Amino acid sequence: MRRKQSKTVESTIEKSPRLSPWASLEFDRLLAELEKSGIQLTPAHRCTLIVCATLRADIRRCWEVLTENGSDYCKAGTGAVKLHPAAARLDVLRRDLTKALALLGLQKPKPEPEEPCEDLEALLSGE
Repeated sequence: MRRKQSKTVESTIEKSPRLSPWASLEFDRLLAELEKSGIQLTPAHRCTLIVCATLRADIRRCWEVLTENGSDYCKAGTGAVKLHPAAARLDVLRRDLTKALALLGLQKPKPEPEEPCEDLEALLSGE
């Protein structure tokens, strides 16, 4: 049994009033970027878009903390140098953002398949 493909619904994605000021700004930016890229969203994408906006706001906050700190490192209570917690959190946030963006249709482009070379000598010589 074949499943019907869902059709894209032309609609405005409603922004949550509970977003932080930075997340609200990132929501608007991300929505504009997606529209410019030709990616059409449905109302079902709203939750994922909100998650992406919140992650981008959190990344922005981590960068602000690291900029104020002047480094990705800090000192532990023992005096040993350690990775700043904001730097460690930044890695996790970036990973999560990449996963969420894939749900919105942003994925690594697939390389074009190469045409097969029938002449082994030409292939080996780089022609």
